[in-house]
Amino acid sequence: MPIRRISAADAYGTLKTNPDSNWPRRDDPANRFAHFADPSFKPRFTLEPGQRIFTIGSCFARGIERTLADRGFDIPTLALKVDKTGWSGDPTTILNNYVPPAIAPQIRWAFGLDEFDIGRHAIEVAPGRYIDPQLTLGFRPVSAEALVGRRNDISAIYRNLASSHVVLITLGLIEAWFDNRSGLYINCPPPKGIVRTDPSRFELHVLDYADVTRSLADLLDLLDRVCPQDYRIILTVSPVPLQATFTSSDVAVANAYSKAVLRAAVEPFVADRAHIEYFPSYESVVLTDRSIAFVDDQVHIQTSMVRFNVDRMINRYVETGDDTIANVLARAREDGAAGRFHAGLKRLQQAWALHPGNPDLTIALARAHLRAGNGGAAESLLLELLETHESVPARTLLARHYNESGRHEEAALQAEKACEHGKAMLDPSLQRVEAYYHLGRFEEGFVVLDRIRWPLERKSLLLHWKARYCERLGRLADTEALWRECNGLVENPVYMAAFAEFLAKQDRWPEAAEWVDRTLLREPNEKTALRLRAQIRKARLPTRRAGAASPGAANPFERAARWSTALIRRAVGKA
Repeated sequence: MPIRRISAADAYGTLKTNPDSNWPRRDDPANRFAHFADPSFKPRFTLEPGQRIFTIGSCFARGIERTLADRGFDIPTLALKVDKTGWSGDPTTILNNYVPPAIAPQIRWAFGLDEFDIGRHAIEVAPGRYIDPQLTLGFRPVSAEALVGRRNDISAIYRNLASSHVVLITLGLIEAWFDNRSGLYINCPPPKGIVRTDPSRFELHVLDYADVTRSLADLLDLLDRVCPQDYRIILTVSPVPLQATFTSSDVAVANAYSKAVLRAAVEPFVADRAHIEYFPSYESVVLTDRSIAFVDDQVHIQTSMVRFNVDRMINRYVETGDDTIANVLARAREDGAAGRFHAGLKRLQQAWALHPGNPDLTIALARAHLRAGNGGAAESLLLELLETHESVPARTLLARHYNESGRHEEAALQAEKACEHGKAMLDPSLQRVEAYYHLGRFEEGFVVLDRIRWPLERKSLLLHWKARYCERLGRLADTEALWRECNGLVENPVYMAAFAEFLAKQDRWPEAAEWVDRTLLREPNEKTALRLRAQIRKARLPTRRAGAASPGAANPFERAARWSTALIRRAVGKA
């Protein structure tokens, strides 16, 4: 039965309009098969950096995971930690799935649709020592408890399918080992010792087209049950050939049959289901000169070839739109606002590699690096920019980085240079104020504060800094007035705790206790407030200056305790 029916008119029309309907000449400058082959394809959906992609399949799937992660995608399979005491092979291969029928059981176990039974699904190779044949070669025999624990870890990874935007499945081969005890296909050849002691348990099946399509239908229906409603599937065929064949054929002949069956089996599902795409990585590799596509073992793919295929996939599936720097910056901001921060960082890195001299791009990338905790990278970018461009934003970012790193002398220098360019701009002036405060330059800092033009919405920040400076200058009445005004504008736990600390320094512990309670009701983990509460609870801590107690007043600690209890009861709705 045809997988597509196309009218004659439409077929001729497609032949005419499809620019890739013919093979290019070898001397064609646009030859898409020169060097690394690049067969064209036209995606029906797009991907967004930051989306979760779940990778299933052979070692080619493992090869593309890290590159996808580096391009800003969330790859949950990379989170699996392998206990080397029970695994002697390459830990990245533990999730490999080679034959299509061996994929679905992993998902069923993960989602509780079937139960993993060590008696049926594992192989006892010595008394109390087991191997899991659903894993690839590289395991060491382990106890039943360890094997079940590892299986649970793998199932936890597979449960990420429930939140994956895309499932990328790389099909590997069709020489499949069948376990007659479990009734399942497994992912590795059975140990020779077990074959000798239990010769009827395992069989080698060379699958045909119908076998593969049945297993794919089962797998895809299962994914429809466990994945999000709008998820997508990208199917590929691994270009990694059979390392060896268990049949009497030449390995090249056996491999040709294997890949042909897999490639043919994929096509009906792509034609029939709109949410499934085929990505021609297999064609790209096998149509590329083997001397540059494969490493010396003639089996595994060159890293550069893997990276090329991931890049071509992303370049087709990720809709970049206008490639101007302004657009890159806007999309990076959108990534950040949507919580895809690392995707935005990757986007900026890629654009900066093409335009390293652009000041706006450099500053945006430096800001992203600072947010990611990569202060050294940000500093290098900004210092290099300042060698050729004078930039107030660059100096302000440097000052912020230096202040956050405790390098206040350098922060002051950069902030001062930024402020040389005219008005007392808010951000560089703030960095200058912070640096002066830590350097003990209080008189200078207070003058800077007085000259800053503050927007109304940031008045509380101005009052916060003025209160801190006034306290250092010994102007305690002004300090208290500023703190009260500041906390009257906003309920910021940091400001509230700072006022509580100021009151505590004046031995006004009952008032301090009240502000501590108010702070902790807003932010239970505020460090200053927690420290003050610990002090308040010390029985021998004085709560008022000598002779300042009010007649008949309750013990200050009792009052503080009553305030605390009343506020907590009100917060939980019991007052």
